[in-house]
Amino acid sequence: MKDLLAILSYRRIALNTVLILLFLGLGYYTEFAVPVLFVLASNLYDIFGYHFILVRKQNSLPEKEYVKSYRIIQLMFDITLLLLLAVSFGWIPALCGGILKIFGVQDLLYYVFLKKPFPKAWTWLKWTPIGFFKHKLNLPEVIAQAFAGTLIIILYLLHHLKII
Repeated sequence: MKDLLAILSYRRIALNTVLILLFLGLGYYTEFAVPVLFVLASNLYDIFGYHFILVRKQNSLPEKEYVKSYRIIQLMFDITLLLLLAVSFGWIPALCGGILKIFGVQDLLYYVFLKKPFPKAWTWLKWTPIGFFKHKLNLPEVIAQAFAGTLIIILYLLHHLKII
């Protein structure tokens, strides 16, 4: 229990956890909560997986091998999370969470919740819409891309709910 409290008190991990629980409950009342729930849960996994395991590793394997292994596990977690949310709340809201991930929203949250400075170059976002064309993104591009993804899912959910 002491270890769990130590982890939860680290930076903003408790806030991330509380927000997951809040949006899990809100998911039963509004489909708009489900994409946020997806990104928050994926972010918490990324914090535990990348920050606590990879950044703080003690082994002598090359960094590249750790990152490749972690990315495969992360992808499997995200697919499982997407399927779980789709079965629980519907495919459209769950896929909107995946869209937020693809547009880099979760990567921004990673730095916000860990209170880490944003990097000058975002070289790992090659799989995002801007990253396909430019392999080294800067912070304004990542923010613009995340904003565009958020706008897309809001409009799509509004259309799905027949509000527009």
